[in-house]
Amino acid sequence: MVPEERICRVHLPRSRHRRPPAPKDDDTPVTDGNKNSLRCTLCHTVITKQELALSVQGSHEHAFFNPAGIAFEIRCFRAAPGTVLQGGTSDVFSWFSGYHWQVALCAHCRTHLGWRFTGDTVFFGLIAARIR
Repeated sequence: MVPEERICRVHLPRSRHRRPPAPKDDDTPVTDGNKNSLRCTLCHTVITKQELALSVQGSHEHAFFNPAGIAFEIRCFRAAPGTVLQGGTSDVFSWFSGYHWQVALCAHCRTHLGWRFTGDTVFFGLIAARIR
């Protein structure tokens, strides 16, 4: 168990409204109607497709700790059209040398799904537990 002082909490502004219902396939940024789609685990919006999987620095999957000690298992993809980017880019504590990162949220429910990395190439590192 992670000690309480090592837990990083993110507080997003609360809406007066409930989360929107899960979208239908034709309402999502990526629609293909097959099981190849990877979806946000919270709202089921299509985020990317398995065929967009990418090997970065020799692997598709990576495990890292952030400065607060929180562990993340990420999977790399060439694109994640079901995300929106938040904030500017940063190279502080980048997990990939020579790359800047930017937070990637679900385009529908705004759940933090991972990061967009820009450097020699551009790719998304999506949190494995938050996509299915």
